[in-house]
Amino acid sequence: HSEHHTGLAVDVVINDYSVLDTKEYQWYKDRAHEYGFIIRYPEGKENITGYKYEPWHLRYVSPEIAKEVYNSGLTYEEYYVTVIEPNMQK
Repeated sequence: HSEHHTGLAVDVVINDYSVLDTKEYQWYKDRAHEYGFIIRYPEGKENITGYKYEPWHLRYVSPEIAKEVYNSGLTYEEYYVTVIEPNMQK
């Protein structure tokens, strides 16, 4: 299964995934969290996410969570285990 099937993920594709050198990529890299999106599979976190770096793959998680993930530098997996899951126990 893919996150796309949830309706919460989108791929921003420009020139066959070559988004890194575009002003659009820089914009959403710096601001997507303000609108509730995170770059789902960040660079250097492949061993945690299980996926290679995908700068084009955005996931909606809510503005509040996206800002926390962005500001913490955590992956969504790390955030889920350290913040969401413990609060579910309460």
